[in-house]
Parts: sequence; C-alpha cells; structure tokens
Amino acid sequence: MMQKGSPVRKSDLLASPGWLEHAFLPAGVLPPEETACGHQRHSATVVMSEAAFPRKQCEADGVIAIDSRPVAVYTADCLPVLIADTRQHHVAAVHAGLKGTLAGVLQQAVAKLLDSGATPQSLVVAIGPAIAPCCYELGEDMLGKITGNPLVSAPRWFSAQPHNERAVRPQAQATQHGSWFDLPELARQMLLAMDIPAAQIDVLPVCTWCSAEPQSSYRRNSHFSDGYALRYSWIQRRE
Repeated sequence: MMQKGSPVRKSDLLASPGWLEHAFLPAGVLPPEETACGHQRHSATVVMSEAAFPRKQCEADGVIAIDSRPVAVYTADCLPVLIADTRQHHVAAVHAGLKGTLAGVLQQAVAKLLDSGATPQSLVVAIGPAIAPCCYELGEDMLGKITGNPLVSAPRWFSAQPHNERAVRPQAQATQHGSWFDLPELARQMLLAMDIPAAQIDVLPVCTWCSAEPQSSYRRNSHFSDGYALRYSWIQRRE
C-alpha cells in the first residue's frame, strides 16, 4: 500500500518526449500489471521484454522493450536506471547495484540498444532513487575491488561523510571506518564513457536511506528492522 504523501518521482528528461511514460514508484507500489520484469540476480544479463513476461519468469537484471509493453526493475538501495532511445523509440529498465554495475549490466543494456538502431546521442537516461554517498559506507577491501575493475575509470568516494541537506531522517552512521561511496556517480561515469552526452543523463537526488519515503532501504532495515518494501521503476513507449 502506498504510504500517505509518498511521491511518484519522474525525471524531467524522460518526461519531455511525448511518446514516453515512466515512473519511479514509492516503496511497496506495483507497476502496471502487464509489465515485463526479470528475476534479478545482480548480474549483467539483459533480455527482451517477451522473455521477462509474466514477471520474474527468467533471470535478468535488465529488460528492453521494442514495443509498447512497459518494462521495470525493482530496487531497495540499488540504482534503477531507465533508458529511452529517441531514435527508435525503444526503452530499457536496468537494475544496477554495485555488483551488477561492476559486472557490466549498463554496458550490456546500451550495447543491445545500439544493436537495435540507437546511437549514443539518441539515448536519454535517468538514474532513480538509490543509496547515496551520504549513507553508503564501504570498506577498503571493496574499494580495492572497485578501483581494480577494468570498467571503472575514476570512482568517487569521500573520507568524511557528506551531509545531505535533503535528509528527512538521520543519515547512516559509520560502522567500519570506511569511505562513503558515490554509486550514482559510478553509473553516470560509465554512461559517459559510452559516449552518452552528459546533458542526456539525469540523476535524481534522492537517497533511499535518508531522503526517500519510509521502508525504501534494505540496508537501513538491516540496522533498524523497521521494514522495507521493493521500489519499482518502469518505462513504456506509448501506443
């Protein structure tokens, strides 16, 4: 059930094309019934919509539609990434947690769209609510794996915890004397490296731990046990 006052968030970039519908839904709200969605495994697997409907019948962390069927991903702290090709009017929804991002799920989704007739300049991308560097602490071992990944060029993290002026609840507390990692920026840099123009990449400034609606964060729930619900993000070409 949608909690009172919980917003449906949208990207200004994706809201502009008249042929497109999309939404970053609040925690616990389901996407349209006819939506295609994979059974997510933090992998680099991307499939076409017909393979992912009914929902979760195949393992995939990205779904592409070349018709009018909506495609979606579900997240709790990971990045929901929605992509639209303004040339072919194809759309994609990608689940990009840290593991899947390092495995190359964004590269796989973009490559499939390019194979279907897109160009980097025709792609518009929105990165939705996810855990932000204000609340995402990583230890040195994980930072070492990130910096050693061949897909990563210049990851961003902070030794001092950033303050989130949009926070509506306390930010995460340090537990491992680690660094505060910027997962949305990692995805943005990867998209830039694929020649998608910076002006065509939108990052929604919403941290699931401290500035989204209640029960948005799996990571927060592991500390406070106040419950969490999956957050669906979907995109669709209009009929």
